[in-house]
Amino acid sequence: MARTRPDVMKTLADARPRELDPDQLAGSARARHDLITILAGAPEAPETRRSARPFTWRWALPVAVAAAAAGVVVAALPQGPQGVDGSRATAGPATGGPRHTPGNGRLALLNVAARADRPAEEGTYWQTTTRSAWTGVVEHSGQTFAVVDSERGQRSVGVRPGTESLEIRGLDAAVEPRTARDRERWRAAGLPKEVTLAAEDDGGTLALPMEDRGRKRPMVDRTNLGDEIAALGARNVTYADLRKLPGDAAKLKEVLADLYTEDGGSEVKDRTEWMWQQAAGLITLPVKPGVRAAAYRVIAGLPGIRSLGEVTDPLGRKGVGFALPAVEGPGYGAVRSELIVDPATGALLADRQTLTKPNAKAAEAGLTAGTVVNYTATVRAEWTDRQLKTPE
Repeated sequence: MARTRPDVMKTLADARPRELDPDQLAGSARARHDLITILAGAPEAPETRRSARPFTWRWALPVAVAAAAAGVVVAALPQGPQGVDGSRATAGPATGGPRHTPGNGRLALLNVAARADRPAEEGTYWQTTTRSAWTGVVEHSGQTFAVVDSERGQRSVGVRPGTESLEIRGLDAAVEPRTARDRERWRAAGLPKEVTLAAEDDGGTLALPMEDRGRKRPMVDRTNLGDEIAALGARNVTYADLRKLPGDAAKLKEVLADLYTEDGGSEVKDRTEWMWQQAAGLITLPVKPGVRAAAYRVIAGLPGIRSLGEVTDPLGRKGVGFALPAVEGPGYGAVRSELIVDPATGALLADRQTLTKPNAKAAEAGLTAGTVVNYTATVRAEWTDRQLKTPE
């Protein structure tokens, strides 16, 4: 009678301890803990000061689409970080993880890049849903307080000939006092239906209507110009242009460097900040997975990048945070830009700005170091064959 030969690979797999099973490691709490442990010994990256500019991602004309302001966060502050709505936000290693926040984010971002470089399907529309909010410092009738302007947005990028790209802004929108303390000051100012933001350094002011959630009528804009569906730097590009972008980080960096030279009139003069914004913008566009991974690798190579370890995004999702050095932000004081990503999938969860040192006006309005003053969180990003249903 013939003897059945044993399956050597199965025997080895059965003998493997459960804690070494790759399926138990990928994306697990242990994997995140081990990554943070590795990074904990990385050298501290020196922080440099740069002049800050408003963070905007420009999409295709004719409509100038202001997407999210890029993020900033502080890894660990004694008073505890606060969200734009006044709630507490986690910004440190996960429970049980090392207490030292890693200083160099390159290794962590390269790990994320490897996760992002996975095959993906393709459809007619690349659609994203976001939630965003920003904090404004108000001066009205002798009162100084903070308000939060928040909304949900949807974007649909048509990539097939003859399709349109649409953006819906102002869904579930509201402008309201940030905290109970701010509401009391608003009441002391006479409950104005329109408030005036504190003057910027250039002396300019802006009136802002106070609006209850859901009462603002959403706006629908077409964001393509023919086949041009997005903007890279100052250049409008087609879907075919996006598909031609290189998946090699060095080559992609060269492309972005050329675009930076072209974009000489950009509001963002600092090269590092500009590269950060453009690479982060690519991650949210309908590009190949390899290009998305290369964009992460470009960011990983920027000077001063730090890993913040495990953080919680504005929607309460766990991710890994990466930040640039703090800069002087108009209207607030010193702020720091941050991206929060899912280390298991490479998905960009959010970008945000967190105050590191408030100026006098921000402090008077109750904003402290650790306050998130601006964020955009991606709720959904996927391919579909159906166009967005626009509000009536």
